[in-house]
Amino acid sequence: MPRYRILPHTADVGIVATGDTLEAVFENAAFGLFDLVFDLAQVEPAQECAVEAEGETLGELLVAWLSALLAEAEIRDLALGSFHVEMLGGGRLRGRAAGAAAAGRELRGPPVKAVTYHGLMVEEGPGGWEARVLFDV
Repeated sequence: MPRYRILPHTADVGIVATGDTLEAVFENAAFGLFDLVFDLAQVEPAQECAVEAEGETLGELLVAWLSALLAEAEIRDLALGSFHVEMLGGGRLRGRAAGAAAAGRELRGPPVKAVTYHGLMVEEGPGGWEARVLFDV
């Protein structure tokens, strides 16, 4: 099963992330987000950051998780490529991400400015979990 696939969109860029578990789909959505911008095969997990997120729905939790990662990456100037999520219940998660300095790296695509709620979906199906999310670039 691929970690994510790109959604065609006229103005923004989106992905559909998949995973066997809810944690895996959140991790794969984060991977997809940063893989759109950087070639993550070239990113060694040299620096780590921890984030917490909360949301009333799974979609809101996904947006909060990805937005927190974007903020950490921007503040620390990191290309994040490794992700771990622990669902805490009650609409909360704790996660870790690791990556390397973004400065000097060639961009694969335009930088992501924000995670949007447009077309947002997180659901479990017969083959596992799937999340659809669009990014403002």
